Amino acid sequence: MSTRGQAMAAAVLMLSGVGCSRTSEDVSVSEAVSRELEAIVATCAVAQGPVDTMRTARSFWEPFEAGATFRSGDWVRTGAAASARIELRGGGRFELEERTVVLVERPTPVDGGVTGGSVVALESGTARGVLPVDALRDGPLVLKGDDGRQVELTVDAHDGPAEFRVTRTASGLQLSVSRGRLLLSEGAHRRTLDAGNWLEVARGLEDTEHDGPPFPASLSPGVDARIEWNPGLGIPLAWKALDGARRYQVQVARDLGFAHRVVDTQVEGTGFSFIPPEPGMFVWRVSALDARDRPGESGFARRIYVDRKRQRALLIAPRDDYQAPEDAAAQDIVFAWQSIGGEPRYRLVLARDQNLRHPVLVLESSTQQVVLPGLAPGEYFWGVYVAEEPPSPLFQKARRLVVPATPGASRRDLSNPADL
Repeated sequence: MSTRGQAMAAAVLMLSGVGCSRTSEDVSVSEAVSRELEAIVATCAVAQGPVDTMRTARSFWEPFEAGATFRSGDWVRTGAAASARIELRGGGRFELEERTVVLVERPTPVDGGVTGGSVVALESGTARGVLPVDALRDGPLVLKGDDGRQVELTVDAHDGPAEFRVTRTASGLQLSVSRGRLLLSEGAHRRTLDAGNWLEVARGLEDTEHDGPPFPASLSPGVDARIEWNPGLGIPLAWKALDGARRYQVQVARDLGFAHRVVDTQVEGTGFSFIPPEPGMFVWRVSALDARDRPGESGFARRIYVDRKRQRALLIAPRDDYQAPEDAAAQDIVFAWQSIGGEPRYRLVLARDQNLRHPVLVLESSTQQVVLPGLAPGEYFWGVYVAEEPPSPLFQKARRLVVPATPGASRRDLSNPADL
């Protein structure tokens, strides 16, 4: 159960203990609990190493652990070789690298109205963010920059989840995207930021002078790949060539802060074979060195999970029991899953039965994502296999998906061969 779910469950138990007779005191307790839950803007899902928070209206730092909650105006910081994953109530999450300080807030209400979403201000360090396609239930994620700038970040369901990084540099905030596409909004200005591109937030959305990849883009293994362990295992790491790069610095560590490195070497090509010493979680990144051997910015760190046995819980989206939007503008559905490493082909199976024995659609792909245009209304089940013989499932139980009927909408009926 998520931290927010645990808090809600505790509140329900608290209210159930007062019995059926609701006095004015009972109502006051209920309202107080509701206000307390409403005040939470973020929770800590994972905390490693020294991490602290400075609460609103306080002037000192205090340590916290996984499960802690944060309210509007709370600060969070990570120490040396520390990291923390912050789940935002408005949707999405941030993973704070070492020596990072952020402020979490709610948007300022406009004209007395209630504004949803979350506001994050990066004071120092680096934070890596993830926005799933169905995350922003309460409103957009707002990145608060210098000079009062507030940039809204959203994703398009057609483009799938987005992964990005916010870094505090000497010139201000830098926003870069490693996966998917971010939709940015600031006042009357709108623009998109694709994977591999970046901009300096202080220059505004209308500035395109600094767009371009400042780091080698990672290719494989995919994001959060899960690979089965064996004594002779070698994991090929690959990235895109960067113009002007003479060599590349490859680092592999056991932690997101790269304090405990198992590989730190330079190579001339765009690949490296990592031999894990044992099962476990590893993190890797690459930076480029120019003709003068000056290092550039490191690419996004990617985790690799080396498991003793192949995992079968690698489906990402849509979540189980997902109900597609009814509006005609959101007919496309993005199916995504985790990588198993290497260069396998994946097989997406969509069926009307939970056992996937009678598929209405089978698609093969070398990527970790497939976008299906409008499906006919009804109930579906889906799963993904590695396209080998025999096929190896990446799931323990097929996921359920419901497409509601929309008046006047035209959707393909996948059970009709003429529509395939």
